[in-house]
Amino acid sequence: MKRYLVFVIAILISLFLAGCSLPQKPRIFETDAFSFTIPKGWKTMAEIWGNEAAAGQDLYGLGVQQLAMIQYPPKKGKGKAFFAIASRPLADGEVLEEAFNSAYQSASPAIEDAVKQPFTQAGLTGFEITYRRPWGEPWWQFRDIWVEKDGAVYVLSFHAPPGSFETYISTFDEIIEGFRFTE
Repeated sequence: MKRYLVFVIAILISLFLAGCSLPQKPRIFETDAFSFTIPKGWKTMAEIWGNEAAAGQDLYGLGVQQLAMIQYPPKKGKGKAFFAIASRPLADGEVLEEAFNSAYQSASPAIEDAVKQPFTQAGLTGFEITYRRPWGEPWWQFRDIWVEKDGAVYVLSFHAPPGSFETYISTFDEIIEGFRFTE
């Protein structure tokens, strides 16, 4: 009987450990307009703060309204890397490149070390800018990607402290690869 009990316990422990090591299904953030994969260990502002924490507000003074934001690590006031999506309709006759360029001309606080270039990745085409700027107390390194869909601009914005920005590039690329507009 003792041997049987040890055998059953060993089987249960093995099943438990096997279940712990199974790959988790990716978490998807989804709206009527878009979806993206939330990287492992990241959480939405709603999960962290209990609401969407600034949804609908102007994203970093760029003239676009924040729709969603996630952060890592997922602790109140401890975020080291962020991803946000913001949008606004294009004005009559306005084109994406014009909206992109004008957003940074009057940005406050001013941006530094800006590098602009065309962007094409994961079926998205538009414009990209990387830059540094203070936001709150610290300086942050930003990477913003502007794309157009159905007469609106969408900004995929990443930021982290300049000293650690490089460590998050593969995660930022993973988010871009999982980003889809709803058809």
